[in-house]
Amino acid sequence: MVKTLRVSALAAALAGLSLGGVVFASDNPAPANPLGSQTYKPSDLPAQLLEQARDISQQGRAGAQALTDQGELEWVQGLSRNTVVQAAQARREALDLPAREEAPAERPHPLGEGFRTLVFVSWSLGEAALEDILRRYDGQPGVGVVFRGIPDGLRMVDAMTRMHRLTQATESQVPVLLDPLAFRRHGIQLVPAVVIERPDESAVAKVVGIDAVTYVEEALQQGRAGDLGTLGSPRDILEPDLMEVAKARIEGLDFAVMKQRALDRFWHVHTGHALPTATENAVRRVDPSVVIPQDILDAEGKVVAKAGRINPLHLRPFDQKLVVIDPTQPWQVALAKHEYAEHGRGLTVTVMATQISPDAGWALFERTQQAIDAPLYLLPGDLARRFQIQKAPSVVTAEGEVFVVREFARAEEEGNAHP
Repeated sequence: MVKTLRVSALAAALAGLSLGGVVFASDNPAPANPLGSQTYKPSDLPAQLLEQARDISQQGRAGAQALTDQGELEWVQGLSRNTVVQAAQARREALDLPAREEAPAERPHPLGEGFRTLVFVSWSLGEAALEDILRRYDGQPGVGVVFRGIPDGLRMVDAMTRMHRLTQATESQVPVLLDPLAFRRHGIQLVPAVVIERPDESAVAKVVGIDAVTYVEEALQQGRAGDLGTLGSPRDILEPDLMEVAKARIEGLDFAVMKQRALDRFWHVHTGHALPTATENAVRRVDPSVVIPQDILDAEGKVVAKAGRINPLHLRPFDQKLVVIDPTQPWQVALAKHEYAEHGRGLTVTVMATQISPDAGWALFERTQQAIDAPLYLLPGDLARRFQIQKAPSVVTAEGEVFVVREFARAEEEGNAHP
């Protein structure tokens, strides 16, 4: 099976325009040129010639970009973007690879990077007490209200809605956080509790049983820090630790089943574009010209393409051979293999399947790739319409200013898979 992914080379092949065979280099010394082509430095050329070359290049790029912006070249560029199946195959293979050793980028703390004040709470305190806390610390920078999790039997979305109603009722701007790690970090087993922590998340001072931030601040002013003990009448935390809940749910998941379900669903979503089978050989020429209703201008207001008929093949060469097959037909797969092998120098071959049935799925896809020894793609409907691909198998190339679509019927002669 072809293990490597190969994105269609159309975009790369159409990336630039030739300027009369002159290759521009930097003023730095160039390495030896084994091809013998002549290389010029900008300093060796007349300024007028350089200016003309720049204008030609800019106008060519601007014209192509203008057509792209109008959607007139999307059908060509779609070839280079048609990588959905190959990307899905990469994800399948990635599921069997070891996890990356790189640590994920750290997100900024919602309360800022300086000293922070955490007021630990639970729904066991009652809504009235929670509303009082939210009102009291409204507008105080670096202060946040922290929950450990969500009550048993409550969905996450319902818990978030409940918290949102609290902030609406109080019109408070105090951040409400769901952070079980903060509870663990500071050993909070009862609420309310207040912790002032440093930027590195270590505790400066902590008190349990009251929600008075001023008490902790006054203690610090008096030179008292660390654990200030338990005051008042603390309550148990109603919500289970969200991390423990998540861990239990993850342990109960069958990842092999989930993976297989995801793979099975893929071919129900990406169905391709079914085409009838060709019953006779035929050749059809397609003029890709489009009509531009008004002049196309660049950023400076200069005309880069006049209104009228424009052929995209004037702007960008089509050095592709597009082979469209029904992979359920062995003779069409054999034709694709032959066309891929006989692609010719400087020509990129893209093999596209009209459809992959959900029942056949990855088995058919991989079997076809092995048979043609090349990547396989799905044929989008808009691409088929633009190229006027009507039957399978079809082979599309460009000749001069037109696309040539060749349809092939199944050869009757023994061993003649390619008519």
